[in-house]
Amino acid sequence: MPQKGFTVIVNGLHIHAMRSADAHEVQARKSDAQYYNVYSRSHSDELVLVQSGRLFDSAFEFCVAPPTLH
Repeated sequence: MPQKGFTVIVNGLHIHAMRSADAHEVQARKSDAQYYNVYSRSHSDELVLVQSGRLFDSAFEFCVAPPTLH
């Protein structure tokens, strides 16, 4: 059964609160979060990791920043 945790959706990207437990990462409540991961939803409706190990503010800024054209 998946763990419930703190998730925020910003511009279609999902910010998940995470913490390390027993040598792997699990979703956490906001008060227990050690870092935040950013995921996008694929065409097959799966979450794909985009950014890892961020502070909430930098994860949020990543989600609201306009895409950079190269």
